Amino acid sequence: MVWFFDMLSAAIYAVIVQNLVFNGGYGISEAIRMASKPKKLFSTAGMIIYFSTVTAVICRLLDYIPVIESQNQTIHFLIFFGVLMAVYFVSGALSLIILKPDKRFMTKISMCAMNTLVMAIPLINHRSVSTFWESIGTAFGSGVAFIVASLLISVGFTKIAHNKKIPEPFKGTPIMFIYVALLSMAVTGITGSGVFA
Repeated sequence: MVWFFDMLSAAIYAVIVQNLVFNGGYGISEAIRMASKPKKLFSTAGMIIYFSTVTAVICRLLDYIPVIESQNQTIHFLIFFGVLMAVYFVSGALSLIILKPDKRFMTKISMCAMNTLVMAIPLINHRSVSTFWESIGTAFGSGVAFIVASLLISVGFTKIAHNKKIPEPFKGTPIMFIYVALLSMAVTGITGSGVFA
């Protein structure tokens, strides 16, 4: 049962303390886009959770091979990229065969895979966690952190859209970036930690 608590604590840590969207700016543009379309948030976040968790599991299993474990960070990134692309192509092929989805669904899969690459979960796993279960928890928690960040941005998005006191030059994108910057400072201030701290 210890493995479960290791995984759970790593997931909670990834959601609260090291929320990659706020602490590192990873996937921030996609989080803002999802905040404006909250109906698509959970399906997008679900795919990001899927890609990050499956990729983290495979990369951690590969780390048990001594030749791979001893490689430098650049090689680990290339391995991560290769694994993510393999997971993407297999998932895309299976989706085409089984679900026969439309073009928008396939575009969404590729966008989610790219967001996983931008968030680079296994790279952070390799640096900061030591066990297999913590890696899975961190990957899963990072996907959930994306949901939390998008929901927080969505709340601000609706409040800002109805605020008549915002000066004209700040309306739209500028005020959203200011709002996200303030959220990021608040999260960093509460946790006292950044991604690579």
